[in-house]
Amino acid sequence: MRPLRLALLTLLLAPAALLAQRPDDRAAVRALDSLWARMYATHDTAAAMRLYADDLLFTGGNGSRKTKQQELADVRPAAGLVMDYFRTTPDSIVVRGDTATVTGRAEWRFTMNGNAREVRRSYTHTYVRGGELGWRIVAVNMGSVP
Repeated sequence: MRPLRLALLTLLLAPAALLAQRPDDRAAVRALDSLWARMYATHDTAAAMRLYADDLLFTGGNGSRKTKQQELADVRPAAGLVMDYFRTTPDSIVVRGDTATVTGRAEWRFTMNGNAREVRRSYTHTYVRGGELGWRIVAVNMGSVP
């Protein structure tokens, strides 16, 4: 009787385990991670509105915290700002059910009012399944690059 119960339990739980991470989840999250970089490089606030969750918590490299609306100000074009590039290199993408975490490095170069600047940061994104893009970012943590 015990082996039969174990077999039934395995059959019942197997589909849930298979659905916990769909084969395309990592690829979808990776594509959205690239979109995150592109939206800053091109000032795409429409993409940022779709990618960032309404309750986004963005923690900057200096520990400052911003909401979605506050972070959108950094995505928007600004007078005197010219973006040269903004790119990411993910180190790790982990999907567990309806949550995904991406850690990596971001680097960008821009000129503001004639002053060129290059920035490198580590980042951690927390995604949850949902929204019109399939996943949305609920938390961003930026840090210094070792």
